Amino acid sequence: MTASERRFPDFLLIGAPKAGTTAFHRALRRHPRLFLTAPKEPTFFSFAGAAPRFAGPGGEMYARAYIHDERAYRSLFAACPPDAVAGEASVMYLTCERAPVAAAGSVPDAKLIAILRHPVDRAYSNYLHLVRDGNEPCPDFESAWNADERRHAEGWAPGTCYRRLGCYAAGLSRWLEHYPRERLLVLWYEDWCARPAEVLRETCRFLGVDPMGEPILERDTVSARQPRWSWLQRRMAADSQVRCWAQRVLPLALRDAITAPIRALNQRPVPPLDPQTRARMAAAYRDDLNQLEALTGRDLSAWKS
Repeated sequence: MTASERRFPDFLLIGAPKAGTTAFHRALRRHPRLFLTAPKEPTFFSFAGAAPRFAGPGGEMYARAYIHDERAYRSLFAACPPDAVAGEASVMYLTCERAPVAAAGSVPDAKLIAILRHPVDRAYSNYLHLVRDGNEPCPDFESAWNADERRHAEGWAPGTCYRRLGCYAAGLSRWLEHYPRERLLVLWYEDWCARPAEVLRETCRFLGVDPMGEPILERDTVSARQPRWSWLQRRMAADSQVRCWAQRVLPLALRDAITAPIRALNQRPVPPLDPQTRARMAAAYRDDLNQLEALTGRDLSAWKS
């Protein structure tokens, strides 16, 4: 096995989904001494050695996207320069019970980064994203929220269980059973949106690399673009033969030129989340948020109000 094949990550971005991690990942990739994998979310430590299977809409697609073979996972780092700091961003790690144990066995000295967002806002954004992709059967957010435990019991993909993905303190505590607190950097979605340069400087200090210049941000607000016609969105998102052929043969610029007008026609404004519904859902996290305050020292009164 070559040196590149033995490579494992030096840091893990462990969560949370729909908290600006894609833009964060893209920004870090621009640093000359940081190497981040493509694809962004291999999720290897959640499924190492066992191919996942998921029920529910999109289950097979999600299962194919996750890497469970160690050699395939290591190959993601094959192009990493010897002096670079390597990382990957699998945001389902935060609430996965298996991931901390598996990671500690392979990368015990890794550094961990988590970006956290108000758990209900995160869940609603998650729901809108799946609606856009045609993988959310519930007609309204509250119905999908209430289906959380049933979906988990039936083995749906973790990204479809909106409520449990917001239990941040519980997830971080599991990681801290295997990693010392000084190896965990907790960032906040509000800070990332308002002061991205400051957040990136803090991250670079944590990772032991020189600070970046003025960040170039690529924010892709997928959940802000909802389909007028779900059937059309499903056709465009599905793994159809035509779509697979186009991805294999046509240049990205040409594919975008063809699909962009169709996507624009199929967009409608996103309905806001009812404030009373948001407050009622936030109450379900009160104990977890109290623990998160104690763990991080962050005042989360605004999240709990």
